[in-house]
Formats: sequence, C-alpha cells, structure tokens
Amino acid sequence: MNYLYIIQALLILCFSAATVSAETAQQQMMNIAAAADENGVIQGKDGWLFLKEELEHLGSKAFYGNAVLKSSKAAKPEFADPLPAIVDFNQQLKERGIKLIFAPIPPKALINSDKLPVAVSPETLSALDKMYADLYAELTAQGVQVLDLIPLFRSAKDKEQLYCKTDTHYSGAGLSLAADEFSKEIQKSDWYAGVSKKAYTKAKQEISIHGDLSAMAKSDGKENLSLDFVTDSATGKAEISDPDSPVLLLGDSHTLVFSVGGDLHSSGAGLFDALSADIKFPVDLLGVRGSGATPSRIKLYQRSRKDKLFLEKKKIVIWCLSARELTGSGGWRKIPIAKKQ
Repeated sequence: MNYLYIIQALLILCFSAATVSAETAQQQMMNIAAAADENGVIQGKDGWLFLKEELEHLGSKAFYGNAVLKSSKAAKPEFADPLPAIVDFNQQLKERGIKLIFAPIPPKALINSDKLPVAVSPETLSALDKMYADLYAELTAQGVQVLDLIPLFRSAKDKEQLYCKTDTHYSGAGLSLAADEFSKEIQKSDWYAGVSKKAYTKAKQEISIHGDLSAMAKSDGKENLSLDFVTDSATGKAEISDPDSPVLLLGDSHTLVFSVGGDLHSSGAGLFDALSADIKFPVDLLGVRGSGATPSRIKLYQRSRKDKLFLEKKKIVIWCLSARELTGSGGWRKIPIAKKQ
C-alpha cells in the first residue's frame, strides 16, 4: 500500500511539474518581451534582433480553443481561434480535389533561443514546442495535413544560420530547408510525373541587407547573407509565377522575401524560386505583405472570382505563414474559396 501512495505522489508531482513548466515557459517569454525597446525590438546576443510580438506569441496560454481568447490579439473574439478557419479552408479545397499543406514557419526566437538576451532551458523549449504539437495534432485529427518544421529547423540550426539576424524572416538557408520539405511532399503526388519539367540554374551570391528589425530599431546596422539565385537554364532569366501551375504557394511575406525585391531585399532567391527549382516547374505565387491568415485567403477568393478556372488548375496548396499569426491581430475568419453558384 505504501508503494501505491509513493507512485501516486510521484505522478502528482510529475503532473504539477509539467504544468508549472508550461506556465514558467510562457512567463519567461513574456518577461523577455517586456524588455523590448519603444519600437518593439528586442536586442539579443551577437547582434541578433527579435520582434516583441513574436515573444508575446510564445508567451500565449494556448493557440486554439476558448483558451486562446486570453492571448490572441484579434480585434474580434469570434475570430481568435485559428482552428475553425483552417479546418474550413481545408474542407473547401478537399471538396474540389485540392490538397492543403499547412506549414507555419517556426518563430525565430524558438529556434535561435540561444541568441535571446537571457538563457532559455531545454525544458522551457519543450514546453513551448508542446503548444504547437497540441494544435497540430488537433488539426491532423480534423483532416488537415500539417508540416511541422520545428524539429527540422532545430536539428539544422547549428549547421547553418536559418534566420536573418536583423530581420523577421528566415535566411536563404532557412527558406531552402523549407522548400526542400515542400518539394518532397509535392513529388509524392501521383500527378507529379505527368507535369512538364524544365531545368533551373542556382548561383550563390552574397548580398547585404538592412533588415526590417534594424529599420524598426532605427539602426543603420546591416548584415550579409548568402542566397541561391535561381534562373531558367534555357533563358537565363528569373522565373515568374505561373497561374496555370498545379501548385499554389499561398501565405505572408515569407513567400515573398528575396523574391519580389524592394523592401524584401532581393528578387530571384526566395521560397518561390527555390521551390520551383526543386520541383522543376514554376509554381503559382499568391503572397501578401500583411497577415497570411485571413488576407491571403481573401486574395485567393478574389483570384477565383476573376479567373473561373483558377481552382480547377490546382492540385496542391502550400499555406506558408509566420507561426506568430496563430495569435495575431488579423484574426481567423472563415473565407469562401469561390463564389457560390
């Protein structure tokens, strides 16, 4: 009987420790967020900069369900939970024979936690990881294919710099890692072999960028990045989005950075370019500079209204956006993918 009491006590202690660990992890992230300057930028180690909003996201109590109401920045509570909108979007696509792959980009602060201003323990990271795992498991249970990039990015972070030091986006190495995973999923499709292929050339080049976090912090600091610039081997020109492609790359500025130029630093070396080269045909790009949660799907709806055959051409949609959008101010509305007949 004494052994039974001991076992019960140990189980209670373990459960309590796990609960406290989650709460401690969330509070630590909020404490780091509180150290941000007036521009919402956190000064990390070795010149690394982090976004306050990202740390606040990591400090969330939950990413879905009623509990997310306490953490979401959504203006309207009814749009705080991402789960219903993601499941609805997946179901609409499925009814048209289109496969959805939901692929949030892991927070920079989660992968490069060693560059935060204070130390973060492995136990803290495990508690934070579980928040995503819980959401992704629920999405999977409701029929959504989720590509969890956290384990992949964490295993590779000591080999290559996966994020920009002074920008909110991933680096050339990070986007290449994501593109490779997306490519593997696409090439599993039975229709892939029948798509006409073409050759691409990749040329590595170093560029200097003034990251968005540097700009926010009103700093002149720049950083050098190595990017793979992609061109059509036959023409020597950069690839352009193909509206007839069976693959649609949908999302936020992670689908645009290093692809569209301007304040997104470069063109011809982004996720769109890397993915097109990996699968050997151009994808269709539908990216937005704001939130990739609701605005990107609104843009898809607008496109389908303009082009009645738009959705008929698609076989797979890769929805790529920052994980912090799970609790972002944009919210998660259900949006139709086409006008009702």
